[in-house]
Amino acid sequence: MKKIGFVLTVSTGINYGSIFSVPLIKNHDDLKEYFSKYYDVSINYIRDKDAVDYLIVPKPFTPFDHENNLPIIEVPAILFMEKDFEKIKTYIDNYFSVNP
Repeated sequence: MKKIGFVLTVSTGINYGSIFSVPLIKNHDDLKEYFSKYYDVSINYIRDKDAVDYLIVPKPFTPFDHENNLPIIEVPAILFMEKDFEKIKTYIDNYFSVNP
């Protein structure tokens, strides 16, 4: 099973950057639950950056230290805010269909 990590919060050196400016959108359990049916999923990039094979990064996103040079799958940030998991999955599946 492919190991993917959603990059939703990162260390910017001084503090942490997040795609979500609203503190209420910090719980990503629903995202993890949905994608765990298809992939081995991490929603904590800071903790699990050495345990995943691919990064799912909202676009646009805060610049971050991409120290492991993992493949990045960019997904429009609006889909995360709308919690449109099916469309996010389409981006991921399209990437894997071209890069098996």
